[in-house]
Amino acid sequence: MSKLLEQINREKKTKRLGNLVQINQLSIVNGFPYNEIEYIDTSSVTRNSFEKPQILNINEAPSRAKRLLKNGDTIISTVRPSQHHYGFVRNPKPNTVASTGFAVLTPKDIDPFYLYSYLTQDSVIKTLNAIAEATTTTFPAFRPEILSEMEMEIPDLPTQKKIGGILSAYDEKIENNSRIIEI
Repeated sequence: MSKLLEQINREKKTKRLGNLVQINQLSIVNGFPYNEIEYIDTSSVTRNSFEKPQILNINEAPSRAKRLLKNGDTIISTVRPSQHHYGFVRNPKPNTVASTGFAVLTPKDIDPFYLYSYLTQDSVIKTLNAIAEATTTTFPAFRPEILSEMEMEIPDLPTQKKIGGILSAYDEKIENNSRIIEI
């Protein structure tokens, strides 16, 4: 592990998040081929724990049901970030739709789980919450564009994949243990 840390410190580069991801890339448009959606609202995800999605008729879905999700996306609630409504999307159905209350980050030039792990660190969440608290809206929220302006120090892609793989394995172990405890 110490060799990996040495390599990370040697090869870190500062990059703008907007150059590494696409934000809110896919949305429901006319011609959406499904009559039903599996809807994920901001309150149904907390610290990567997803409640069962709501099955809704597309014509009866809330107006906020717009963001299409892909495998490897990171979703972060733009409203009240301190409530930790974020998650890593794994194998969604093609009709899985998230609320526009989420920023959906689709990785381009960054390991998906490394991105998720970086953005959900306490320090990043605290920063996003401070930005949200400074807004003059009726409730604390930040614009998704804030994320694209964020700069982050990252190692090269092979190192990100190693780190992402290790963190993903831990995350899956935690999920499995949680399921066992539930049963």
